[in-house]
Amino acid sequence: MSVSPTISVIIADDEPVARQLLAHFLAEESDFQLLGDYGDGQAALRAVAAEKPDLVLLDIEMPGLSGIDLVSQLEAPLPLIVFVTAYHDYAIKAFEENALDYILKPFDQDRFQKTLERIREQLKQERTAAHDQVNKLMTAFEAMLGQQAGKGYLKKISCKQKGKIRFLPVDEILWVESEGAFCKLHLERGMELTNLSIKRLEQLLDPATHLRIHKSHMVNIDAIESIEPYFHGEYMINLINGKALKLSRGYKDRLERIINQYK
Repeated sequence: MSVSPTISVIIADDEPVARQLLAHFLAEESDFQLLGDYGDGQAALRAVAAEKPDLVLLDIEMPGLSGIDLVSQLEAPLPLIVFVTAYHDYAIKAFEENALDYILKPFDQDRFQKTLERIREQLKQERTAAHDQVNKLMTAFEAMLGQQAGKGYLKKISCKQKGKIRFLPVDEILWVESEGAFCKLHLERGMELTNLSIKRLEQLLDPATHLRIHKSHMVNIDAIESIEPYFHGEYMINLINGKALKLSRGYKDRLERIINQYK
């Protein structure tokens, strides 16, 4: 079962009771995460700029900076904005600022739930569109990789992370783990994902530096600390980070290549 992405929220309202009520309603929703609540506009503006939440629940009249003025000072990409206020006179201006909803105080949990459903649907649409756009960029970049491979081995690999495409130097990759049509790239600092298959990586990476040793694994030769015999003609490749990988019998010829690297 897939898990919905967390929706991060900041509350800005000068009434403590209003902030507590919103926080209470949000706490009952497993897919919403409250990053903080603020009682004045300037503090809320700094928090939104620093935290970059998905959603801001915003009062209109606050000390320091009004909710309308706060939104006008935000830089793109903007979070979703929902105004929660006792003042109906600002509704037109709020929607001119692209507010997703305008909740009049006092309100009950049923009214708030309707807003949360709108937020879920809006973010789902935005995230799907962003995902599709990143995939298009990845496809275009892979076509470029194919052209580059004809001129030499890759120096960087594209990785998708939170809607962005990052370019990872191949010499940072300690080992590669196949995940079907994708691969996990294991680094000293953690792990990245690429939608290149291990078969494609074997074609694109220099075998003098990154060598396939198993149907599911490739290894950075410079990351090898030691090699020891295993069972039935197999070997264990021990890496500098403590990871042990099996060199299977089908790739036994790679052992000689690894050893030759150090002659």
